[in-house]
Amino acid sequence: MTLPAGTVVALIGPGTDRERGFLTPLAGEGVRFALATMDRSPEQEFATNSIANELWALGAEQFVRLMDATDPTAVAAFADEVWDQYGHCDVLICANDLASDVDFDELSFDEWEPLIRANLSGPFLALQAFGRLMERAHGGRIVLVESTGTAAACVAANLGVRGLAEAANTAWGDRGVRTHVVAAGDVPRAIADALP
Repeated sequence: MTLPAGTVVALIGPGTDRERGFLTPLAGEGVRFALATMDRSPEQEFATNSIANELWALGAEQFVRLMDATDPTAVAAFADEVWDQYGHCDVLICANDLASDVDFDELSFDEWEPLIRANLSGPFLALQAFGRLMERAHGGRIVLVESTGTAAACVAANLGVRGLAEAANTAWGDRGVRTHVVAAGDVPRAIADALP
C-alpha cells in the first residue's frame, strides 16, 4: 500500500523488523516519516536509523528522534517536532513493546513495573501528546499496537491500552481523531482503513 503524497506518519517503537514491516510498505514519493525510539540505547538508535535509511531509499522524507518514550517531556517534544517539521501528522503508530514471557507466579514487581511503564504509560503519553495536536488540526489517526509479550504485565497493559483508546475516542472521536488498537499483523490494514 502506497500512501498519497503529503501523508505524514509518525512511529514510536524499538526499531525492530516489526516496525520496518509497518513502514516500508507505506513509503513512496512525498510520504514523510518521523521515527522515535522507545529508549535511548545505541541498539535502538542504530535500528531506527536503519529503518530511516531504507525509507529514504524508497523516496520518503524522514527524520529520527532518539528518546525515552516514557518521559512526558520527550514525547511532547517529539510531537511538537513533527508539527514543526511537517505542519501536521496524519497517522501515529505507537508500537511500544517491551515483551516478556515470565510466568505469573514468577513475575516480580521489579519486572512488572517497567513492563507496565513501557507498554501502557508510554502509549498513554503518545496518545495524549499527538491526540491533542491532531484535535487542533481537526483530525488524525492513532494506531496503538499491542505488546507481543505473554507475561501478566504485558496482558494487563494490552487491556489498559484498549481502555485508553476507548477514552480517547470518547474525548476526540467527534472531532476527527480516531484511535485503533491492533495486533502487530493488522497495522497495515488499520492504516489503510483509517485514511480516506
